Order: sequence, then structure tokens, then C-alpha cells
Amino acid sequence: MQRVTLRELATATRIADALVYTVGVAGVVAGGLLLRSGSVGFAVVAWTLTFVAGAALRLLSTITRGIADIKTELDRLPDPSPALPHQDPDAPPDPYRRWGGWH
Repeated sequence: MQRVTLRELATATRIADALVYTVGVAGVVAGGLLLRSGSVGFAVVAWTLTFVAGAALRLLSTITRGIADIKTELDRLPDPSPALPHQDPDAPPDPYRRWGGWH
């Protein structure tokens, strides 16, 4: 499995946003044409379906943007296990790390 880059997440977010507007315009046009031809029921169904599709795409876009923000913040965090300085393995541990070991 390949890791997803921030650029790919940003591209997916922009595409989902563009699809929201495309679906919205298509729904308005389709519903308007159906309403003009006298099919009120089909017009309402077309508007409802395109509204649901647009809302789902908007939700997908928001989730993708959130994942990108979380990934950005996680990349900024420091390494949780910094390398400890070399100590003599036979020496007892110095809990206060004074002067490089026991003095």
C-alpha cells in the first residue's frame, strides 16, 4: 500500500469541490427541464438525488481536507524517541543526568 501525499489529498479535495458544483448545476438544469415538460414528480426526484449527491461529495471533501490537516500536523511533530547519549552499560543509571552520569 502506498502512502498518500499531501498534494494528492489536496487534489482530491479540489476535485470533490468541483464535482459538488457540477452536480448542483446538473440537478438544477435536469429538474428545470423536467418541470417544464410537466413531470413535477420526476423534477422533485432529480433535485433530491442531486442534493444528496452534492451533500455526500461535500462531506467527502471536508473529510479529505481534515485528513490532510491531521497529516500535516503529524508530520510537524518531533520524533517521540530521541536518541539518548551513549552511556556505559555497566554503570548504574543516573535519574537526573548530572554531569553525564554518576559523579
